[in-house]
Amino acid sequence: MSKKSRKNVLIIGASGFVGQALTRLLSSTRQKLFLVSRKKSFKAKGTKVYYGDLNSLNFCRRILKDIDVVYYLAGYKKNIAWHVNKPWEFINGNVWPLLSFLEALKDSRVKTLIYLSTTHVKYVGLKEKSIDGYALGKYLSELALKSFAKKSAIDIKIVRSAVIYGPGDNFNPREANFIPAMIRRIAESEQELIVWGRGLRKLQFIYIDDLTANLAKALNAKKSLLIVGDSRPATINQIVGKILKLFKKELLIRHDQTKPDKQTKLNVFKNLVKPEVDIDQGLKKTINYYKKING
Repeated sequence: MSKKSRKNVLIIGASGFVGQALTRLLSSTRQKLFLVSRKKSFKAKGTKVYYGDLNSLNFCRRILKDIDVVYYLAGYKKNIAWHVNKPWEFINGNVWPLLSFLEALKDSRVKTLIYLSTTHVKYVGLKEKSIDGYALGKYLSELALKSFAKKSAIDIKIVRSAVIYGPGDNFNPREANFIPAMIRRIAESEQELIVWGRGLRKLQFIYIDDLTANLAKALNAKKSLLIVGDSRPATINQIVGKILKLFKKELLIRHDQTKPDKQTKLNVFKNLVKPEVDIDQGLKKTINYYKKING
């Protein structure tokens, strides 16, 4: 790779689940990586790491110096319970840092910005009884990016992803999403397991390596909006059954039908890279990782 073709790539949110996986992938491409994290404990061998807050315009200007490509992976998220109970916290945590960053981006030499969003933005609606602050924050961020693109020569690409899972995920029971939360609950349960609703809700996911493969490919994509994920759905009951089988456990399943059982709108994905890891393989890899980090 010539020096001319080698790009300076900035990964914002590099210490997160997706950020670490994408850093590992791009490290093999010989691109020059620059990483951004708020965690001062985060280290990455062979790369420059910036520690700071995107709400600071001066910090944003500093990290953008000589950068060609930006992967904006930063996002303030936990799980749906948090997002609904404290919507403003998640709107604020996702929108304001991006607006500050875009202000600094105007005067940069950046050619391409790739922003990681979520397929959950399609659930945003003012008539909803409850507001998902994370989904709404991502929706507003997409509007900001589209507005910015009209006045800028920078190539803006939005990647809407299905729910991501895999090794490196967050298994904290207070914050985890469905798959890591269910893995931990089954691992720690001895007799019974409570499942919300009837368990018939169909869900779609994307394994972490399949997501990062699509993010890497997005750099040269012609479209400005990409929707990625594994189109093969699985019901909650099916996923629970697969996890139980992998743990070789038999638990009494109780369905709490007082809890929400809202059907999910299934997506039509147009992946740049076809997902290779199906839910069976992905769950096995994720559970092996969980067992490894928990002894």
